[in-house]
Amino acid sequence: MPRISEEKIWMKHFPEEERNLEMPRMKIYTYLKDVNKNRLDTTALHYYGKNITYGELIRRIDEVADAYAALGVRVGDTVSLLSASTPESIMTVYALNKIGAITNAIDPRQNTEFIEKMIKDSGSRILVTINLAWPKVKKIKDSIKQDYIIVQTAATSLPAHLKLAMNVATYKDNRKIEYSNDVITWKNFIKRAKGGTGIEVDYKGDGTVAIVYTGGTTGFPKGVMLTNDSINSVAFSFKHCGIVYEKGDRFLGIMPIFSSYGLVCGIHMPLTMEIELALIPKFVPSELAKHIKNYRPNHLISTPAFYEMMMESPLLKGMDLEFLKTLGSGGDTMNEGLEAKLGEFMKEHNMRYPLCQGYGMSELSAAASFCVNDRYRKGSVGVPCLTTIVSVFDPETGEELGYNEEGEICMTGPSMMKGYFNNPEETAHVMRLHDDDRVWVHSGDIGYIDEDGFIFIKGRVKRMITRPDGHKVFPVIIESAINALPAVVNCVVIGVDNRDGIQGQWPMAIVQFADGVGDPEEECRKIFHLCDKTLEERGKPVGVLAVDEIPLTGMGKNDYRALEKQYKKYDYKSKNCGTV
Repeated sequence: MPRISEEKIWMKHFPEEERNLEMPRMKIYTYLKDVNKNRLDTTALHYYGKNITYGELIRRIDEVADAYAALGVRVGDTVSLLSASTPESIMTVYALNKIGAITNAIDPRQNTEFIEKMIKDSGSRILVTINLAWPKVKKIKDSIKQDYIIVQTAATSLPAHLKLAMNVATYKDNRKIEYSNDVITWKNFIKRAKGGTGIEVDYKGDGTVAIVYTGGTTGFPKGVMLTNDSINSVAFSFKHCGIVYEKGDRFLGIMPIFSSYGLVCGIHMPLTMEIELALIPKFVPSELAKHIKNYRPNHLISTPAFYEMMMESPLLKGMDLEFLKTLGSGGDTMNEGLEAKLGEFMKEHNMRYPLCQGYGMSELSAAASFCVNDRYRKGSVGVPCLTTIVSVFDPETGEELGYNEEGEICMTGPSMMKGYFNNPEETAHVMRLHDDDRVWVHSGDIGYIDEDGFIFIKGRVKRMITRPDGHKVFPVIIESAINALPAVVNCVVIGVDNRDGIQGQWPMAIVQFADGVGDPEEECRKIFHLCDKTLEERGKPVGVLAVDEIPLTGMGKNDYRALEKQYKKYDYKSKNCGTV
């Protein structure tokens, strides 16, 4: 029987002319220029009412490259970027890539200790920061020892009349920043540019473009090194996967640039698909519906939690969303209950294609599989990307399994990261050489691939709850059943300690109800009894608790770690249903 990884049955879903295409072997800067060389007068970025054409974007990227070169940035140097998804942040990534330098992309919402460590460990001599992060930067300024700190605001690219019209007072430089020879504004930074000094260096496929950080749910975040090939391979896969799009379509950019998901799928991908990117630098999840109504995007990717909020919003009630061709989901597992509700929402709002659910991880440049247009199967996260090989392996023996056999999902291909920055031990744990002489990324997810190449995720190995009797429970099964209920906005199942002192844990459901639902305690009892009737005997929750709000991580994922920390020792015997 041929191996799944050799047979690649999923290739039958791609247009025949696309199957043997070679991905671009060039820097991400060069790919951006090459794709858009005949479209310089069309809009690349739509930003608070200002349109920046591809011609202007490339010209300004070159100017930024000249400015960095004037500050002494050379091949292999690292520049730390502590900012949101502004035009200047995008220009920085491409400009540094042009001259062979690396962007160290840091989430400005991180605490000061993390930011300090990320900057120091990267070895950067220059920090670019959004003005709103200045209070944190000021505390560590002496410790991080940067030659230059460049301060931008979210309004840097806006003309004066738009700054006033958009009322961006919150973005103004109002943090009492102490400018000096080494703390300069973006405007003064650009003044240092000397035309032609930012010389384009030769392409290296494994040349590091950016360091982005994992969520850090199990200790300090790890720096994922993304390369020219890893980023381009994902953008190339989307461009040639058969997705329905037209030049000039609008993509709503809500995912932050400091994440792999945001940088690759939210910025580089749309800009190399010849479509317009509407940038939202400071995205508030509850405002997703407002942005859809105002911007009328043709394409959108988000996390499942944000879509739950969208469906709750009265702003889209009765609105025709036919203009929204691609509603993509990734970054976290979407259980079948939520998928069903979202599917109904899409039908009611006249959306022509089913949910484009995908799967990936930062270590794979964000995307490893996708559902596209008619290539959809309920409960699946789609088929592997054009340049990616996905298979399933026995987590204990390492043996490659067959179709419909559950094991650990592993991936290989050019989208793989170069490794974790300065962390060879963790790199070796995730990127492993198999007996087929390929290096595979181990996801830590349990799932299977069906005979048509569709991937199904059953749950995280780390999230798997082992009961005192040794039975393994995957939270996603319980979450799917509960999330399908109309009264439920969100549900997370965690493991709580066994009250009888024996080793093991029991599954417990934490539920967030929709506004206007009756007695939460009574609703919890209904859910508890429903699970008792419908779920298999050893896969039932020992309790159902209502909370006002399920906490989310900075990337919009359900923060089950925070819930575990809070409720791990909960006494489900004294109160198994109700509110806390």
